[in-house]
Amino acid sequence: MTTRSFDVIERCALRGIGYEHLHDDVRSGMKNADPAVWPVLEAVGRVYRAHRRELDAHGDATGVIQSGSAFPKATAQRVIADIARSGRVSPVAFINANAGAALSICCTRFGLRGPTLNLTMPSTRARAMVDALAARWLAQRDAQYLFLIEADDAPDAAIDADIAVTVRLIHATGAHLPLSTAITGVHHHDV
Repeated sequence: MTTRSFDVIERCALRGIGYEHLHDDVRSGMKNADPAVWPVLEAVGRVYRAHRRELDAHGDATGVIQSGSAFPKATAQRVIADIARSGRVSPVAFINANAGAALSICCTRFGLRGPTLNLTMPSTRARAMVDALAARWLAQRDAQYLFLIEADDAPDAAIDADIAVTVRLIHATGAHLPLSTAITGVHHHDV
Protein backbone atom coordinates (compact mmCIF):
# COMPACT_ATOMS: atom_id res chain seq x y z
CA MET A 1 0.00 0.00 0.00
CA THR A 2 1.36 3.40 -0.94
CA THR A 3 0.74 6.59 0.94
CA ARG A 4 0.67 9.90 -0.78
CA SER A 5 2.77 12.68 0.62
CA PHE A 6 0.63 15.62 -0.35
CA ASP A 7 -2.49 17.35 0.84
CA VAL A 8 -5.41 18.34 -1.33
CA ILE A 9 -6.07 22.03 -0.76
CA GLU A 10 -9.01 22.37 -3.14
CA ARG A 11 -10.98 20.14 -5.47
CA CYS A 12 -13.29 21.06 -8.33
CA ALA A 13 -15.32 18.62 -10.44
CA LEU A 14 -17.52 19.64 -13.33
CA ARG A 15 -18.86 18.38 -16.61
CA GLY A 16 -20.11 19.74 -19.90
CA ILE A 17 -19.13 23.41 -19.63
CA GLY A 18 -19.75 25.36 -22.82
CA TYR A 19 -18.30 28.72 -23.79
CA GLU A 20 -21.37 30.59 -22.53
CA HIS A 21 -20.81 29.17 -19.02
CA LEU A 22 -17.19 30.27 -18.69
CA HIS A 23 -16.41 32.78 -15.96
CA ASP A 24 -15.56 36.26 -17.27
CA ASP A 25 -11.94 35.82 -16.08
CA VAL A 26 -11.37 32.93 -18.48
CA ARG A 27 -13.80 33.66 -21.34
CA SER A 28 -11.72 36.40 -23.00
CA GLY A 29 -10.05 35.09 -26.16
CA MET A 30 -11.49 31.58 -25.79
CA LYS A 31 -14.45 31.66 -28.19
CA ASN A 32 -12.46 29.93 -30.94
CA ALA A 33 -10.70 27.48 -28.61
CA ASP A 34 -11.63 23.85 -28.94
CA PRO A 35 -14.64 22.88 -26.79
CA ALA A 36 -12.42 20.33 -24.98
CA VAL A 37 -10.42 23.23 -23.52
CA TRP A 38 -13.37 25.07 -21.95
CA PRO A 39 -14.23 22.74 -19.04
CA VAL A 40 -10.55 22.33 -18.10
CA LEU A 41 -10.00 26.08 -18.18
CA GLU A 42 -13.15 26.73 -16.13
CA ALA A 43 -12.30 24.11 -13.48
CA VAL A 44 -8.71 25.34 -13.08
CA GLY A 45 -10.02 28.91 -13.04
CA ARG A 46 -12.39 28.19 -10.17
CA VAL A 47 -9.62 26.70 -8.05
CA TYR A 48 -7.17 29.42 -9.07
CA ARG A 49 -9.58 32.22 -8.10
CA ALA A 50 -10.04 30.68 -4.65
CA HIS A 51 -6.25 30.75 -4.06
CA ARG A 52 -5.10 33.53 -6.38
CA ARG A 53 -2.94 35.37 -3.84
CA GLU A 54 -0.93 32.30 -2.85
CA LEU A 55 -0.61 30.99 -6.41
CA ASP A 56 0.39 34.35 -7.89
CA ALA A 57 3.18 34.58 -5.32
CA HIS A 58 4.44 31.12 -6.36
CA GLY A 59 3.89 31.06 -10.15
CA ASP A 60 7.40 29.72 -10.83
CA ALA A 61 6.77 26.91 -8.34
CA THR A 62 3.24 25.99 -9.44
CA GLY A 63 3.04 23.13 -11.91
CA VAL A 64 0.40 21.11 -13.71
CA ILE A 65 -0.07 17.42 -14.48
CA GLN A 66 -2.96 16.58 -16.77
CA SER A 67 -4.22 13.13 -17.66
CA GLY A 68 -7.25 11.83 -19.47
CA SER A 69 -8.80 10.74 -22.72
CA ALA A 70 -10.18 14.16 -23.69
CA PHE A 71 -8.32 16.14 -26.33
CA PRO A 72 -9.21 18.86 -28.86
CA LYS A 73 -11.08 16.59 -31.28
CA ALA A 74 -12.93 19.35 -33.16
CA THR A 75 -9.72 21.26 -33.88
CA ALA A 76 -7.84 18.07 -34.77
CA GLN A 77 -10.60 17.10 -37.23
CA ARG A 78 -10.45 20.60 -38.75
CA VAL A 79 -6.66 20.30 -39.19
CA ILE A 80 -7.06 16.92 -40.90
CA ALA A 81 -9.76 18.29 -43.20
CA ASP A 82 -7.67 21.38 -44.07
CA ILE A 83 -4.67 19.22 -44.94
CA ALA A 84 -6.80 16.89 -47.06
CA ARG A 85 -8.45 19.82 -48.86
CA SER A 86 -5.52 22.17 -49.45
CA GLY A 87 -2.40 20.47 -48.15
CA ARG A 88 -1.98 23.33 -45.67
CA VAL A 89 -3.07 24.12 -42.15
CA SER A 90 -3.25 27.22 -40.01
CA PRO A 91 -0.32 27.29 -37.56
CA VAL A 92 -2.70 28.40 -34.80
CA ALA A 93 -5.09 25.52 -35.51
CA PHE A 94 -2.17 23.09 -35.60
CA ILE A 95 -0.90 24.24 -32.18
CA ASN A 96 -4.40 24.12 -30.67
CA ALA A 97 -5.08 20.60 -31.97
CA ASN A 98 -2.53 18.93 -29.71
CA ALA A 99 -3.48 16.95 -26.62
CA GLY A 100 -1.70 19.46 -24.36
CA ALA A 101 -3.66 22.49 -25.56
CA ALA A 102 -5.79 22.83 -22.41
CA LEU A 103 -2.74 22.48 -20.16
CA SER A 104 -0.82 25.10 -22.18
CA ILE A 105 -3.69 27.57 -22.14
CA CYS A 106 -4.13 27.14 -18.36
CA CYS A 107 -0.43 27.75 -17.74
CA THR A 108 -0.45 30.87 -19.91
CA ARG A 109 -3.73 32.25 -18.56
CA PHE A 110 -2.88 31.79 -14.88
CA GLY A 111 0.90 32.34 -14.96
CA LEU A 112 1.79 28.79 -13.92
CA ARG A 113 5.48 28.36 -14.71
CA GLY A 114 6.38 25.23 -12.74
CA PRO A 115 6.88 21.73 -14.17
CA THR A 116 4.19 20.32 -16.48
CA LEU A 117 3.28 16.95 -17.91
CA ASN A 118 0.41 15.71 -20.06
CA LEU A 119 -0.44 11.99 -19.99
CA THR A 120 -2.69 10.98 -22.88
CA MET A 121 -4.29 8.01 -21.20
CA PRO A 122 -7.56 7.57 -19.27
CA SER A 123 -7.18 9.25 -15.91
CA THR A 124 -8.26 6.11 -14.05
CA ARG A 125 -5.17 4.34 -15.41
CA ALA A 126 -2.92 7.37 -14.86
CA ARG A 127 -3.97 8.25 -11.29
CA ALA A 128 -1.32 6.20 -9.44
CA MET A 129 1.43 7.45 -11.76
CA VAL A 130 0.25 11.07 -11.43
CA ASP A 131 0.10 10.85 -7.63
CA ALA A 132 3.57 9.30 -7.42
CA LEU A 133 5.10 11.90 -9.74
CA ALA A 134 3.33 14.73 -7.91
CA ALA A 135 4.63 13.50 -4.56
CA ARG A 136 8.15 13.31 -6.00
CA TRP A 137 8.03 16.81 -7.53
CA LEU A 138 6.82 18.23 -4.22
CA ALA A 139 9.37 16.30 -2.13
CA GLN A 140 12.22 17.41 -4.39
CA ARG A 141 10.86 20.98 -4.30
CA ASP A 142 10.50 21.06 -8.06
CA ALA A 143 7.08 22.54 -7.29
CA GLN A 144 5.38 24.01 -4.26
CA TYR A 145 1.84 23.69 -5.63
CA LEU A 146 0.48 21.40 -8.35
CA PHE A 147 -2.77 21.35 -10.26
CA LEU A 148 -3.66 17.73 -10.98
CA ILE A 149 -6.18 17.71 -13.84
CA GLU A 150 -8.22 14.73 -14.98
CA ALA A 151 -10.14 15.35 -18.21
CA ASP A 152 -11.97 12.44 -19.76
CA ASP A 153 -14.71 12.11 -22.30
CA ALA A 154 -17.83 11.37 -20.28
CA PRO A 155 -18.69 7.68 -20.75
CA ASP A 156 -22.34 8.40 -21.41
CA ALA A 157 -21.70 11.55 -23.46
CA ALA A 158 -24.34 12.31 -26.04
CA ILE A 159 -22.13 14.97 -27.63
CA ASP A 160 -18.42 15.17 -28.47
CA ALA A 161 -17.76 18.07 -26.11
CA ASP A 162 -19.13 16.42 -22.96
CA ILE A 163 -16.00 16.19 -20.85
CA ALA A 164 -15.80 15.33 -17.17
CA VAL A 165 -13.07 17.31 -15.40
CA THR A 166 -11.66 17.02 -11.90
CA VAL A 167 -8.98 19.39 -10.67
CA ARG A 168 -7.06 18.93 -7.44
CA LEU A 169 -4.76 21.66 -6.12
CA ILE A 170 -2.14 20.05 -3.90
CA HIS A 171 0.97 20.85 -1.87
CA ALA A 172 3.41 18.80 0.21
CA THR A 173 2.07 17.19 3.37
CA GLY A 174 2.99 19.23 6.38
CA ALA A 175 3.78 22.31 4.31
CA HIS A 176 2.65 25.58 5.80
CA LEU A 177 -0.93 26.24 4.76
CA PRO A 178 -1.69 29.83 3.79
CA LEU A 179 -4.19 31.47 6.15
CA SER A 180 -6.95 31.62 3.53
CA THR A 181 -6.69 27.85 2.97
CA ALA A 182 -6.80 27.11 6.69
CA ILE A 183 -10.02 29.11 6.89
CA THR A 184 -11.74 27.91 3.72
CA GLY A 185 -10.73 24.24 3.83
CA VAL A 186 -11.45 21.88 0.95
CA HIS A 187 -14.34 22.74 -1.35
CA HIS A 188 -16.16 20.81 -4.03
CA HIS A 189 -17.65 22.54 -7.07
CA ASP A 190 -20.13 20.50 -9.05
CA VAL A 191 -22.04 21.69 -12.08
